[in-house]
Amino acid sequence: MTGLAIDRIHVGDRAELSRVASSSNVSEFLDSVGDRNPLHHDSRVAGTTRFARPIVPGMWTASLVAAVLGTKLPGPGCVYVAQSIEFTRPVDFGDTITARVEVVERLVEHNRVRFKTVCVNQRGEIVMRGEAVVLPPKVEISYAEGVTNNIAWLEWSRLPYQWATEAVTSWTRFYAAALGAWSASADSARSMTGQGPKTPTETEA
Repeated sequence: MTGLAIDRIHVGDRAELSRVASSSNVSEFLDSVGDRNPLHHDSRVAGTTRFARPIVPGMWTASLVAAVLGTKLPGPGCVYVAQSIEFTRPVDFGDTITARVEVVERLVEHNRVRFKTVCVNQRGEIVMRGEAVVLPPKVEISYAEGVTNNIAWLEWSRLPYQWATEAVTSWTRFYAAALGAWSASADSARSMTGQGPKTPTETEA
């Protein structure tokens, strides 16, 4: 992925991203933000509303716009400054939503870019529209996807060595403790049988 500086961005530039509003995707989103509104998961409660069924939360749809801006245009390193939103129709579970952004204005002196934003379903119906203002990175940023996974793998690769070190340390401590206990036990046994270390007087006699 490449984060574009403002001199690489032009009016009319576009980007898009599509995601399926599956139950698992939406449930993870609801759990992460703590949204417990039964309109999104309880058929009995949702059936009493104007929609008569559970619907996908609007902010799940809006978050796809953030994904386009953050990964495609301008891309990595941009800062989301403002967003106006109008939800025009409900999104159903199972819908495929495509978020699209288009550059409509460049404010070079303030390093800001204004985008038209829209989300449509698989039938081409607009489900959300608005505008976004973004600060693109001041210099171009190249970011390789999967870097965080590589870091995680590096940490995992170190675990066997860590476990081995801990095992050796634990065994050394155990051995030292056992040796100390055995030595103390032996001294105690000699003391009880009168076979303790002989004094110089006993040796001379």
